[in-house]
Amino acid sequence: MPLALTNRFFARFGLRDDDGYSDLTYKSKPALADAMIGFERPLSGVLPGYPLFRKTDERFASHLVMRRGDDPASDSHLVVTGPSGGLVTEGYGRYFDAEYNRRQWIVDPFAFFRDSFVTDDLPKPDVTTLSGRRLYFSHIDGDGWRNVTEVAPYAARRVLSADMVRTAAIEAFPDLPVSVAPIVGDLDPTWKGTPDSLAAAKALFALPQVEPSSHTWTHPFQWAFFKDYSRQAEAPFLEREGSRKPGKSDDHAAEEAGEVSDIGRYAVPRAYLQQPFDLDQEIGGALDYFTRLAPAGKRAVLVQWSGDTSPFEAALAAVRKAGGVNINGGDARFDADFPSITGLPPIGLPVGAERQIYAAGSNENTYTDLWTNRFYGYRNLVNTMRHAGSPLRLKPFNVYYHMYTGQKPASLNALVSVLTAAQGQELAPVAASSYARIAEGYYTTRFEPLDGQGGGRRWRVRDRGALNTLRFDHASADAVDFARSSGVLGQRHSQGSLYVALDPAVAEPVVALTATERADRDPPAATPYLVQGRWAFSAFAPDDHGFHVAATGYGAGGMVWQVPRPGRWTVTAERNGTRLWSGSASADADGRLALTVPVSAIAPLLLRFRPADGAAG
Repeated sequence: MPLALTNRFFARFGLRDDDGYSDLTYKSKPALADAMIGFERPLSGVLPGYPLFRKTDERFASHLVMRRGDDPASDSHLVVTGPSGGLVTEGYGRYFDAEYNRRQWIVDPFAFFRDSFVTDDLPKPDVTTLSGRRLYFSHIDGDGWRNVTEVAPYAARRVLSADMVRTAAIEAFPDLPVSVAPIVGDLDPTWKGTPDSLAAAKALFALPQVEPSSHTWTHPFQWAFFKDYSRQAEAPFLEREGSRKPGKSDDHAAEEAGEVSDIGRYAVPRAYLQQPFDLDQEIGGALDYFTRLAPAGKRAVLVQWSGDTSPFEAALAAVRKAGGVNINGGDARFDADFPSITGLPPIGLPVGAERQIYAAGSNENTYTDLWTNRFYGYRNLVNTMRHAGSPLRLKPFNVYYHMYTGQKPASLNALVSVLTAAQGQELAPVAASSYARIAEGYYTTRFEPLDGQGGGRRWRVRDRGALNTLRFDHASADAVDFARSSGVLGQRHSQGSLYVALDPAVAEPVVALTATERADRDPPAATPYLVQGRWAFSAFAPDDHGFHVAATGYGAGGMVWQVPRPGRWTVTAERNGTRLWSGSASADADGRLALTVPVSAIAPLLLRFRPADGAAG
């Protein structure tokens, strides 16, 4: 390509290629490397070659300038940002360690994109946060459902792994919701189901904190195999299945299904082969099956992808057509073994016209060498959750595992330790299907700037679906201007960002910002607003004696509100017109009202707040 033509492109970034190249870099060193450089890995060792980029536009900031020896004439500007974007020279953005197959950022990607696109004053849809708290969800794939646990004394009674998980990790944590996804083939007696495996599903689905979900009907391992399915192509595997002699005792018969079966090198395209593959049965049929098993009022809507978790477009479309949502894939890790944010996947993946939603955490397979050893390894999930939550909140807290975790004492203890750690944190728990819907909303959300209306820094939020949190970064000096906003439930500053809670009852809220004088306390406002809470809130409305709001959630409802007047407030919790609880709490001198409502909110509540003296304030 002619140099003149390429320089027309580089001129957009304030650079000119002088047709020079440093291929031997042993004499090269940074003449300038600002705080954007060395994010996860410093510039060290043998550096890659680089072109000679001269800066021609002083409106652009240079973040990395390389120099040969002590010759300023050799300066090359390899990382720049400016009014029309930014440029990172190949080899100087990320480092790849071929020996360990690891990547690490050299450039701070957050700072680079922030400077390139000037995003600090723009709202971002946020999937990590709900009601001002970090969001929590948990989901279980049904693999290993029929395994007999090795945990004493339950092993002697031949307790199934699914029942062991129910006892130790679900019933013991009633304030933590979990979405349980069996495989129909493990339950249905016309496949490989037994009375015990079916009873285990019914017992789990009956628990109030359990959401019924689906891990498909026959558990495909290789989803691409079924994109253009033919029974003839599956015939060799049928012959192998027919001639196979069981190599394990009945105690672990379920290890013939799910990821435990030849994990990482799937020997068959799906776990259950006795009938031809039927996509409608695999998706919608399985959802219907689990809905029928669940108590009245519970509906299975979440499909948790099986096997290689790489569904093709038609499979994703089948979920949407069945009225469901989907999750799985991604294998998020950020810990000592994977020391980089490159181990955190995106929120989802486009697949044709559809979209797959990734889990926010990896399951126990990646912690146990594909379920071959170190069965205690899943306790290290807390490290990924910690790094993905601070100093930047990048992911919600996700506990994702399989039913065979209930088989080994070490794996079950590891799971319980993770759940105990989650229980001790300030979280907002939701069902996994709720997170999937929030993630879908991330991709549809649109912002309409209203800068010319009433002072600027104002946006209308459209098409957000179930997403109800916006984030403004580097916003410690900013606050919601409630007088110019509508449909805003609350706000909270955390780690330098401002999280804005939107009211689900308002289809198109308007968010406006203003400056705040102090960043060390909740900004004052003339109207009450939510600072943070464990539950999800909606339909906020002032009334003659304070305000009321609907609430749903899991566990006791800890919450903090900012109210316009200090003093005693009375609070009541109602359902369908019946008062279930009443109490009181005091707002401090700054108007901070903290309380806990000790009532179950799995079924929606109506909360009423009134100043104790009856005045609206």
